[in-house]
Amino acid sequence: MLTFDPVAHEYRADGRRVPSVTQTLAPLVDYSSVPAAVLKRAQELGTAVHRMTELYDLDDLDMDELDIELMPYLSAWIKFRADTGFVPETIEQRLHHPSLHYAGTSDRTGLIKRRRAVIDIKKMLCLPPVVGVQLAAYRELHIKHGTPIEDRYGLGLRADGTYRLVPFTDKSDWPTFLSLLTLRNFKDKHGLAIAKEFADLAA
Repeated sequence: MLTFDPVAHEYRADGRRVPSVTQTLAPLVDYSSVPAAVLKRAQELGTAVHRMTELYDLDDLDMDELDIELMPYLSAWIKFRADTGFVPETIEQRLHHPSLHYAGTSDRTGLIKRRRAVIDIKKMLCLPPVVGVQLAAYRELHIKHGTPIEDRYGLGLRADGTYRLVPFTDKSDWPTFLSLLTLRNFKDKHGLAIAKEFADLAA
């Protein structure tokens, strides 16, 4: 049984704490130069955008209650779906890898160009290479649970109502994640300090 504590950003599988994908990627992410207030605001907005697209895909979004700041991001999401014909097969699915012992929440899976893909939604102008590593981890989670994933995409939703869809194809992304997971597990095992983690890479 997989549980998630959103406050602590902590996954537990059958009561055992397991690292998340974003926690594992912490060594590749450095927000130290970003003012705390700016970072917090970006994370809050990123979380709101994720929740909004989730509710839209579940046909449960109350447009009358939607913050006007979020409207352009919703327009970008709707445009992406219309342009590609994308229909989500899974939405914000939490998964655990039973042998590698990590967990994560995959934003979406579905068909793009008749190929099953995993998509990570970002509220950001650029999509750095670490997104490819993140998606590789989600891809393996889905495969382990019986869903073959052929492609990986980062989707950047923008404040002007446009979007950017970026494929990630680097075959070294998965080995990179495994290396980071090994490092994370070593630190956990020996009680070594772990660098400050950021729960939301979508900022």
